[in-house]
Amino acid sequence: MIHYKDLVIDTEERRVYRQGEQVHITQTEYRLLMVLLNGAGRVYSRAELLHRVWDVTAPIQTRTVDIHIARLRQKLGLQEEIRSVMRKGYSLKRR
Repeated sequence: MIHYKDLVIDTEERRVYRQGEQVHITQTEYRLLMVLLNGAGRVYSRAELLHRVWDVTAPIQTRTVDIHIARLRQKLGLQEEIRSVMRKGYSLKRR
């Protein structure tokens, strides 16, 4: 179990709970959340997130990362915690 703010992440069942209620997130959103949690405080570039979450290694232009970040922010109430770092990528605030 991982605790972050009002979230509880059950890593064995791959489920996320917010304020005691299960929140449906996709497996891709779960992988993205875990990358951000494991590197809290670190800035990840879009290319690095594409590689870690989607296993994309070729340089491509896509809004996939941005869309999934927006969904995580909305579903998990992390608007203030997942921050955009201009021209660099994304970072999750430390606990």
